[in-house]
Amino acid sequence: MEDEKDDRFRKLIKRAEPDKPGADFTNAIMKLVQAESELDSAKEAALIQLLQSHTLVEKPSANFSRRVMNQVMASSSKPLEPIISTRVWYMVAASLLFIILFCILLIPSGPTQHTSSGLDSFLSSFEGTLDALPISYPLTIFAMSVLMVTDYVLRQNRRVSV
Repeated sequence: MEDEKDDRFRKLIKRAEPDKPGADFTNAIMKLVQAESELDSAKEAALIQLLQSHTLVEKPSANFSRRVMNQVMASSSKPLEPIISTRVWYMVAASLLFIILFCILLIPSGPTQHTSSGLDSFLSSFEGTLDALPISYPLTIFAMSVLMVTDYVLRQNRRVSV
């Protein structure tokens, strides 16, 4: 049933031909376009006349621009505040310190060898603990580093432009 309807519909579309406009179709459309264009130009002329009849009587003084620019310059001389406050930097430093202490003290490391210097023993204590760190810790440290560098660069650019 559905296929029969589709076949009839296809045959009907094949028999249908596109409309053929009359001989004066183009002339009629062009007359409509021209009439609308004349109407637009008449509206435009009336609008220009209306705007000219209602001009401003007073004009700003010669010092107007200078006074406005002086006010703008006076208001823009506020001291620059950093994007990331010092309180946040202290929190970042405390977090990093906490992560390092967590790695050293709480995560058990493999067998350690005794070395001669304190620096070597300190560095060798990280050998097994860094592998046990979740991936989010290094990613967080990397993201914070990127933010700190961005803050520094933006502050330097502001100081240069001001």
